[in-house]
Order: sequence, then structure tokens, then C-alpha cells
Amino acid sequence: MSNLSQIYDVDLKLLRCFCTIVEEGSFTAAQATLNLSQSMLSEYLKSLEIRLGTRLCQRGPKGFKLFREGEVVYQAAKELFASIETFKQRASNINEGTIYELSLGIQDGIVDNPKCRIADAMERFSEYYPNVRFKVEIMLGFQMIGRVADGLIHVGIGLINDQFHQLSFEHLYDEHAWICCAPKHPLFHVADEDLTREMIETATYCHRGHLEYFHPERVRQSETRGDIGHGAQAHLALILSGRNIGYLPSHMAERYVEQGLLRVLRSDMTHLVNPITAITGPSSSDFKLARRFVDCLIDLHMEAAADPNVSTLAAARMKTPRPAARSEERDTFDIKCSAR
Repeated sequence: MSNLSQIYDVDLKLLRCFCTIVEEGSFTAAQATLNLSQSMLSEYLKSLEIRLGTRLCQRGPKGFKLFREGEVVYQAAKELFASIETFKQRASNINEGTIYELSLGIQDGIVDNPKCRIADAMERFSEYYPNVRFKVEIMLGFQMIGRVADGLIHVGIGLINDQFHQLSFEHLYDEHAWICCAPKHPLFHVADEDLTREMIETATYCHRGHLEYFHPERVRQSETRGDIGHGAQAHLALILSGRNIGYLPSHMAERYVEQGLLRVLRSDMTHLVNPITAITGPSSSDFKLARRFVDCLIDLHMEAAADPNVSTLAAARMKTPRPAARSEERDTFDIKCSAR
């Protein structure tokens, strides 16, 4: 790597492309993310390898594989970009008259929740800081958490992930979810009074992959472990297929339930509460604008929760009348964990 005696803007561009390839896991996926042709992306990677004086990864018919040198460069590049972001954040506190960028990462499936007040918070924040430009990206939960932890995103909005102890979480609102199934699933036509906890717990269950860091034991057991859907819509598709049962937030499941395309399985047993939070990392503590935006998020969601006119019909409609349950089945699954 002796060829890289100085770092220029073009080097940063090449490194960002390389990091995207690594994070996406393939050239094809990185092409879509970067909006570059495969030939151009290959040329960028080749130029970076020439600048560094070493090969970084394997590509071709055998697929993508990161070499040890590539792992070193990737980690160093992440530290470099995090340092650049920290500099930008600290410098932004000097002069409020300059145009600055606030990057937000939002977990998929959150914006369309009626309880979500992200757009309102952006509007209110803009009244106080009109010179700030937003950069917003919808992403999978584990991707958002990782980028906040790395300092590449100022504020994330999504579920709590206790695996990252360096992150701070501010509660915004609660998302309610229940286990659902589609008409093609055997449990769909079982009457509520005949539907037992054992039948639900032994059914094949689909989940959200990497974000299932804390979840019921059925995910870890081969006989009940079903398909994996990376993303809210992918997860929904798997449940609609009839192959699996799985948790769905009320705002996603409601219209399918009303159309008879989904059924909630014993809402008295399978109710789940997911706290939706504003997430910041250590680097954001020095960035005044990130802190102010989190304040706007908290204020708007507190105001919405206190407003008696805010509709709670979505959750109410999921709770259809149930016959009296036997005493041994009355305890519920009301726990706070990740259904995504």
C-alpha cells in the first residue's frame, strides 16, 4: 500500500464505491445502489487496487470474496469516513448560517404507520434551521443500526437493538403487532375456541433474519423455523403466501385482514409491543443539529400521544371479539422485543 502516500478526492470516491460493494455483498447489488454500470464499477475497483498496490477481493464466476487485505482496507475506510463525518458535525457548530446536511436512516415499514411523526418533525425542524438539507434513506433495520454505530448516519429511527451498547435510544411510540396467517395456511380456518397456544407455537414461523437478535424459541428450532424475509414487504409476502405464520404490525396487516387475505391468530395470546425509537451514536453527541432533530421527534410524538383525536382504530380493529379463553391460556405474549 506504499503507492498511497497522499489521499485525494478521487481516492475517497473509490473507497466509497469499494465499501458499498462490501456492504452489499456483490457487484450486482452495488451497481443498483451506486447507479453505475458493472464495467465502470470494475474500473473503479481496479484503480483503487492499483493505488493501494494490492488486490482487495475476488470477483468473477466464483462470486465475490473479500481478501484479508480487503478487510483491512474496508475497516480503515469506515474509520476514515466516520472521522470525516465527525469533523463535519463539530464544524457545523461554529457557524449556523452555513448549509449543512443531516442524514437520517429509517427502518423500512415505519413511515406508513399512522403514529409516525417523522415528516412533521422534519417540517418543524426546518422552521428552526432552514439552512439544513436532509438526506433520508429507508433501509433494513440491521443496516440502519450498523451505520448509526459507525457514525455514517446522524439519526436512525427504528427498533431497539441491545447488541450495540454504545448507541442511545429515545422512545417515540409503540408499534403493536400480532401473529397472522393467510387463507392457504391450515390455521386460517381453525375456530378461535379450538385454536390453542401449542398449535400456534408449533406452526412453521417466518422472521426477519438479522434483526431477530431476540425472539421466541421457535426461530431457533429447526422444526418450526420457516422462511426469512429481509424487509417488511418481503416478510409480508411470505406470510401472504400461506407458507408461514409470522408477526405483522397492525398498520401493515389491517387492510389485508379487512379484505379477508389475512387473519390474526388469537390476538389475546400473540400481542407484541415494539418500541420505535430515535437512535444516535457517540459521534452524534457533538453534533448539535442531530440532537435538535431528536428533540423535535420526541416533542411531536409526545404531542400526538396526548392528543385525544389521534386515531387508534388500526390497533382496535385487530382485536376482534374472542370467546372466553380457558384459564391456562389467559396469559399473553405481551413482551417488548423485535418483531422485525
